[in-house]
Amino acid sequence: MNCLAFRRQLLIDPRQQDADFRAHAEVCATCAQALQRALDLEESLFNALIQEYPERAGIDHATDSDPTADPDGMQRTRRGKTR
Repeated sequence: MNCLAFRRQLLIDPRQQDADFRAHAEVCATCAQALQRALDLEESLFNALIQEYPERAGIDHATDSDPTADPDGMQRTRRGKTR
């Protein structure tokens, strides 16, 4: 595997276990650094996704998923008319 093929595979899945991919990272210092940066980024993204956030105080979560809800409390129809 050459560096270009390695970088393409790295963009697809930095956690892959392909033997050629791992072998290239062992012999090419530049690609090994790129792999480590990509793995660090993957880890930080994963950690950001699993963080627990406190509930928003005073917000009714039942209206959060209502696409017709309006911040001023009025309900809008699809054509923008007020109900």
